Amino acid sequence: MSFKGRRRRCGAFLLFAALFFVGFGLMAPLSEPARSASDIRLLMVVEPGCRFCRAWDSEIGPGYRKSAEGRFAPLKRVRRGAPETKGLAPIVYTPTFVVMRSGEELGRITGYPGADYFYGELRPLLAAAGFFPSL
Repeated sequence: MSFKGRRRRCGAFLLFAALFFVGFGLMAPLSEPARSASDIRLLMVVEPGCRFCRAWDSEIGPGYRKSAEGRFAPLKRVRRGAPETKGLAPIVYTPTFVVMRSGEELGRITGYPGADYFYGELRPLLAAAGFFPSL
């Protein structure tokens, strides 16, 4: 098969895949602007003296606001037991990161073992809320 033929088949496959995902709501339609993230927040539940919270603050904190994830889901820090945590499943460990949309929990990350883990766990939660940075 020639290069042009392979290129055409690849293009057709990508178009089919995009239509499939859009049709089933798994991907934001290409014709729509990115979902406004104004109602998406990342709630960081902390306690005084939490060494893992301090580790997050030093490793992720300085760059989170500037990251694509941070622009989509701005961070709000609260103490365990704060009014923002009422109505959520119990928060046992800190830090706990809760992705919220209009006061409703979409998902959470419990604990912080390192930067690679954090972003690896956060991106799928944000994707469920409409975060697609590569589109």
